[in-house]
Amino acid sequence: MGLSRRERREQRRKLLKEKRLQQLRALEEKEKLFETRKEYKGFLRFYDKQYQKLLFIPFIILIIAIISILLHTATTGDFINRGVSLKGGIVITLPVTQPIQVDEVESFLKTKFPRDDIDVRSIAEFGEQKAIIISSDNIERENDILESLEEIIPGAKEHASTETTGPSLGAGFFKQTMIALIIAFVFMGVVVFLYFRTFIPSMAAILSVFSDIIVTLAIINMLDIKLSTAGIAAFLMLIGYSVDTDILLSTRVLKRKEGSVFDRVISAAKTGLTMNATTLAAIITALLLTQSDTIRQIMVILLIGLLVDIMNTWVQNTGLLRYYVEHMQKKKKVVTQQGIN
Repeated sequence: MGLSRRERREQRRKLLKEKRLQQLRALEEKEKLFETRKEYKGFLRFYDKQYQKLLFIPFIILIIAIISILLHTATTGDFINRGVSLKGGIVITLPVTQPIQVDEVESFLKTKFPRDDIDVRSIAEFGEQKAIIISSDNIERENDILESLEEIIPGAKEHASTETTGPSLGAGFFKQTMIALIIAFVFMGVVVFLYFRTFIPSMAAILSVFSDIIVTLAIINMLDIKLSTAGIAAFLMLIGYSVDTDILLSTRVLKRKEGSVFDRVISAAKTGLTMNATTLAAIITALLLTQSDTIRQIMVILLIGLLVDIMNTWVQNTGLLRYYVEHMQKKKKVVTQQGIN
């Protein structure tokens, strides 16, 4: 006797369910093959288990940095310490034949001209002082400063050389460099979105670069470093350095399938931290050997930025990316099981 239509339908449903169960088992076996989890000890075990709690550290530091920049803006009227090349003023370079205490010179000039923003730096070559640089935001103070220097450094007026940047020219430089920085950041974000084509991983990488810039800027303000056009160029370089490790991390975690998510993070960290170490070694060497104030400022900003980037890439970006990938894996399993049932 043949089966009724209802019985045939039930039979087909059972066969389909069995086939889906077989597919699920095959999928689970495949995942087990790829996700054979390594056992980690010490710091790596803590890093593996507590990554969500560690996420609070970079976010708290970012919030503190933003508050610091806002307070600096409210106090000084500007969100960065602009040097003469970005706001206008004079730079006097005075060669010296014997050591000069720049702190004493700066204190003396600030006493003479309390309303002016005066900064005095030293230029040395192989540990030997070669010149001092005096900068002031008041372009009308050139003769007054030179005459004051004559009181403590005989012959200063005769041997000094002066560079003048008008306020409008300095403001123009500042506007152009800020536009360049914003355009670079936007295009970096567009490239990241086009490459990964997923919202959360792309936003995590962009947030990491944004955090690098903001935290580095806050530290520069706290150190009272006066930024020149070279300093802004260093921030442009920092965007490139920062996004490199973020793309490396995202590519390893999203594109590769072997090992667990944390195994892929560790694999990316080995390569990324090696890159950071070699770059930091080059920067520290340049800081020790260079006598150029411009190069020194670039190196200082990159040094601070790369140290900040280590935290933001391997704690902030890693945490967000890992949470996203593991959440998507759990969601995929739930959808598969619902389809079987």
